[in-house]
Amino acid sequence: MRPKVTIIIPCYNSQKWIEECVTSALTQTYENVEVIVVDNESTDESVKILKEIQAHHPDLILSSAENIYPNCWDEARATGYRLMTGEYMTVIGSDDLMHAEYIQNCMKIMLQAPKIKAIQSPARGFSVKEGRNTDTGMLTNSYSSMKQLKEELLKKCIVNSPSVFYKASLYHDGLLKTLPEKYGGAADYDLYCRLVDDGVFIYPVPEWLGFYYRWHDEQATWKVHKEAINYDKMIQDFWRDKWKERI
Repeated sequence: MRPKVTIIIPCYNSQKWIEECVTSALTQTYENVEVIVVDNESTDESVKILKEIQAHHPDLILSSAENIYPNCWDEARATGYRLMTGEYMTVIGSDDLMHAEYIQNCMKIMLQAPKIKAIQSPARGFSVKEGRNTDTGMLTNSYSSMKQLKEELLKKCIVNSPSVFYKASLYHDGLLKTLPEKYGGAADYDLYCRLVDDGVFIYPVPEWLGFYYRWHDEQATWKVHKEAINYDKMIQDFWRDKWKERI
């Protein structure tokens, strides 16, 4: 049997998109997929919708997590990590989508290059206007070495969080810990710096593998940007000081 892949979907007030997102995860062509949705104390109809989906897909795993840190998915994701049984895994936003062959495409790369522990791939952006999906272009990042990745991370976060695909061993080895209590919704940015510091290269796949990133006004990304704290600068200053002798 093919190695199991766990798809973790943190959910917070996503009633507009959650059914489409979860359905895209449940209908992957890759044969051994585990889907875990963790609700983060939603106050809308998200949980009701999820239970309706589960009634038709009993293999769907539903759980919940306390909502402690604003504008981030860390609490829900941590619960998903504890529940997962896959050898590989990815975490996607509850407002995003996957092409039916996305997991299959990711696994093709991981199995062909077993030394790779993490990849990211371009994300095709889209928005919905007047009931129709509008292509907003590709979100891509490019770098060719660990040195270049470090240099770029000191300028901005050049990793598309929802398109990162991992070996689950990174979690079991304690390398996916985040610090939302310090960095809020920007904690993933610090995580990628930590992975690089631990020698984990996040391989940038140049071609689109099938991930769709939805743009909308309610994204946590915009809410983080509106906070009074400049998390990006805090992260950059910390890692610039730590890496100054090694870059």
